[in-house]
Amino acid sequence: MSAMSQSTCDKLYAKAVQCQQTMTVASQNQAIALFQKAQACYDSDARKKLCASQIATCRNTINLIKNQGSGSNRKKSVDPEVLKEDVVVDTVYVFKEEPKDTIPANITVNTAMVKFKPKGGQFQKVKVTCNYPDWKVVECPDWVSYSISSDNEIVLEASKNEEKQERSAMVRVECRGAQTSFVVIQGKKSLLNKIGL
Repeated sequence: MSAMSQSTCDKLYAKAVQCQQTMTVASQNQAIALFQKAQACYDSDARKKLCASQIATCRNTINLIKNQGSGSNRKKSVDPEVLKEDVVVDTVYVFKEEPKDTIPANITVNTAMVKFKPKGGQFQKVKVTCNYPDWKVVECPDWVSYSISSDNEIVLEASKNEEKQERSAMVRVECRGAQTSFVVIQGKKSLLNKIGL
């Protein structure tokens, strides 16, 4: 029964991550509501903390979106009545090039959760989609090693879990202020693992 309950929590979490990928205030608020439901649903402290971390990320994203909307680049128009016939005006044309960074970074991953077996030595791939090439992994647990492939994939490998409890953590990816993340979960060591089955 507990396993079914946790599966429901995982679905809530995955749906929240999907909402989190859309960079609007409404979508971030929807993600926060879903993360809060998942947090209440989970019985693991580690997963509750992951939800809390994601809620904080959503709130930061909301602030970024609001701050981006407050800037203005309005041009002042010249009143033609101000220009008299007896005034010589030198016309200077200034061609302003749009800065490339005015387009906000948009970064997504193709999964909300990656699961590893306790024995380690298993590889998993997560596809990253970003409108800029300079994205990077900014947070990863020490029990997971990773590399980045030429196909914009993060290739992950978990070390053997020697603990008697499941472990989980966040992998966070960033590009020019925009962030996305997914959870890595590894099953707990069991008697069967110990005898090599």
